[in-house]
Amino acid sequence: MLFKNWFEKFYEAYCVDVIAYDCYRDYYYINKQHFQHIADMELTDIKPIDIQLCVKTTKDYSSDRQSRAYFLLKRVLREAVVNGYLERNPADLIKPPKRVKKSVNCFRVENLEQLFDADNRLSRMFQFDLWTGLRRGELLALTWSNIDRPRNVILVAQTLVKTRYGDKVVLTTKSRKDRIVPLHRKANQLLDEIYRLDSSEGYLFKNPDGSPLQLRQYNRLYKRYYEQQKQKYPDLPYYSPHNLRHSYATYMLQSGADLETLRALLGHSDITTTQRYVHSNLQQMYLATELLKIGDL
Repeated sequence: MLFKNWFEKFYEAYCVDVIAYDCYRDYYYINKQHFQHIADMELTDIKPIDIQLCVKTTKDYSSDRQSRAYFLLKRVLREAVVNGYLERNPADLIKPPKRVKKSVNCFRVENLEQLFDADNRLSRMFQFDLWTGLRRGELLALTWSNIDRPRNVILVAQTLVKTRYGDKVVLTTKSRKDRIVPLHRKANQLLDEIYRLDSSEGYLFKNPDGSPLQLRQYNRLYKRYYEQQKQKYPDLPYYSPHNLRHSYATYMLQSGADLETLRALLGHSDITTTQRYVHSNLQQMYLATELLKIGDL
């Protein structure tokens, strides 16, 4: 079987409507851009050097893209082994590209003060994102039934995801586990304002017809809101809305939260994902350096 024919079978069986829409669409383009060297080769003719040549086509892309292409190709060929089209996986003999860990950007306190000096529906939504650390899809899928005011917590049990048929709410989270997020007093104040001024039933953040805001719609609203604030504060730097979550995590660590607690709050399956905030936390590094003591020196 030719690689391109096997990839089509693999893609339909293991990717389409099985994993996240954005993910399998990315796999489609990775195949088109990086696997053409072996597209017309028989699976049994593919050698490690052919895998290396495919990986080499990713060298001008980010380290994340390089790793994703490598591990996708390795997975495609592994499934060919499982299904009896290959005896061994030639990708096993090729080392994965080195991953470059990038620092995590977050808003400075003065930037947050500038960003949120407005009092309107959008400001309340984005501030609530900041004070809860929710993922974008989790925020947009949030309903009033998920808010437990007596216990002062949010139950994160669903998320809005992109599909080939449009965005839809699914009754699970990215980590496939429900989680509870305690409400900070500022988040509680925002909830009171949202309930009084914006939404008192159904989704917290919704369209006039009651449907949840869509993922791209959220991004457009954020960009529009940012541009309005930048007119007042020309030096206000632009960070994507996901950096609100990064800021929540960074300031949690600065306020004394331990990694395991932060992992649970953010809903990370693997604590190594949470550890990136340690490397980016310069203020903690300064504090640790000031507190360093070596004997009586």
